[in-house]
Amino acid sequence: MSEPQSPLPNLPQPLRKQKALKAAWLPVLLQWLVPGLGYWRLGEKGRAKAFFAMAAIFLTLGALQMHFGPADGTRSGVFVPVAGQWLKTLGALATLGMGPLYLPFAWAFGGLGSPELVEPIQNLTQEYGATYVMLVGLLNWLGCIDVFDRATGRWMWRVWQHHPDEVPGAETPETRD
Repeated sequence: MSEPQSPLPNLPQPLRKQKALKAAWLPVLLQWLVPGLGYWRLGEKGRAKAFFAMAAIFLTLGALQMHFGPADGTRSGVFVPVAGQWLKTLGALATLGMGPLYLPFAWAFGGLGSPELVEPIQNLTQEYGATYVMLVGLLNWLGCIDVFDRATGRWMWRVWQHHPDEVPGAETPETRD
């Protein structure tokens, strides 16, 4: 027999429509500009430091691998939008999540500066570097969504069942008995 579900705690209502946009636009923008800065703005300093450290380490590893990995001086790795090639454009949108740093990375390793020097990825070292850079973009997009949820109060509605210690007023299995 399954244990009955605990009733929903008395949580504040999340912000909606214009109030949500007004409360969340700045933290989301800051998160996109510098990974972790949106969390810092919301007062979650530990999460901000971890996010920034992850982005710095992955971008450093990616830049080093794409810089020292190519054969014969060819550059490649970062996806740039290409008309008529939706998969490369989709990869560019994923990588764009890393913020304004996308432009120097795309210029140095993606061919925005001189497309004639860009060739497909030559070896696994470049592939790993490109993957690190794309991961920073994808994780930062997820961070932007999480910052939006936290700024508008929506995250409490999802977390109370699994982490009641983080939500005031939520019942734990020990307090129910």
